Amino acid sequence: MRAMRWIRALAPYAAAIGVFLAAPQLTSAQTRLQGRDTEQPDTTYNPYPAGIVPRNLNSEIVRVLREVDVIEGRALARWHALAPPMLEGQPPILESTGTESIETLGELMLFDKSISPNKNEACAFCHMPYAGFSGPIPSVNLTMVGYPGTAHFRAGKRTAQRHPYSPFFPVLQYNREQGLLFGGNFWDSRATGYSLRIPDAEQAQGPPVDYLEMGFPDTACVASRLSAAVYRPLFEEVWGKGAFDIKFPRDTAKICGTPGGAFGAETFGGLACSHRG
Repeated sequence: MRAMRWIRALAPYAAAIGVFLAAPQLTSAQTRLQGRDTEQPDTTYNPYPAGIVPRNLNSEIVRVLREVDVIEGRALARWHALAPPMLEGQPPILESTGTESIETLGELMLFDKSISPNKNEACAFCHMPYAGFSGPIPSVNLTMVGYPGTAHFRAGKRTAQRHPYSPFFPVLQYNREQGLLFGGNFWDSRATGYSLRIPDAEQAQGPPVDYLEMGFPDTACVASRLSAAVYRPLFEEVWGKGAFDIKFPRDTAKICGTPGGAFGAETFGGLACSHRG
C-alpha cells in the first residue's frame, strides 16, 4: 500500500519530466516546419515557363562538374607520369609515347572547364563517358533536352549528340547510287568538313563560341585560355613550341570573361598576322 501511495505521489512529476524531455523535440520539429514556410524562393533569373527546367538542375550541375574535375585530375596524373615523346624521322613524328601524349592532351582539353567565360563549362559537361558521351543529367533529358551553358539560364537548342562516332564520318557528300547524303557532323550535318576536310574538327569549333553553350565571344579566347592552362607544356610538345606565340590584347581577360551576347560583350576584331610572335 505504501508503494502505491509513492507511485501516485510521483506520477505528476513523471508526467512533467516527460513533457520537459519532449519539448526540445517538439520545438525542433516546429522550427523545421516554420523553416519550410519561411524558406526564401529561388531568385535566380529563369526565363522559362514552369515545368521546363527540372527542380534538381542546380544540384545535378554541381554533381556533373564534380565528376568532370575527377576525370580531369586523372588525366593530369597520367600526363605527369608520361615520358616525353621523341620527335624523330622524316617527316617528323612523335615516337615512343607520342600517341598516348596526343590522347591525353585531347582528354585534358575535353574536361577543361576554363574553356568557357565563367570557367564552369567543359566540353565533357554535355558529353560524359558513362552516358555514351552524351548528356548525363536524366531530368534534363526528360524535360528541357538542351543542356545549360556557361550561363546556366541559357541552354543548347538540341540534345547533346553522342560523339564517339564523329571522327569517323567523312566529308558531307551525295551518294548518287543510293540517292542519299552521307557524312558531316551535328544532327543536320551542317559541319560539312568542306573547309578543313575533317567534319569532326569543323564541328569542334562550334560549341566554344555558341552563346547558348560554352559561350566565348571569340574563337581566339580558346587559344588564350589554352596558353594559360597547366598542361600547356604538353600542348607545346604535341603542336610545337611556337603554338602560343601570340600577342593578345591587354583586355583579353575582360573580353574572354564576358559571355558572348551578354551586355558589354565584344570580340577581338580579328587577330592579324602581326599579332604572331
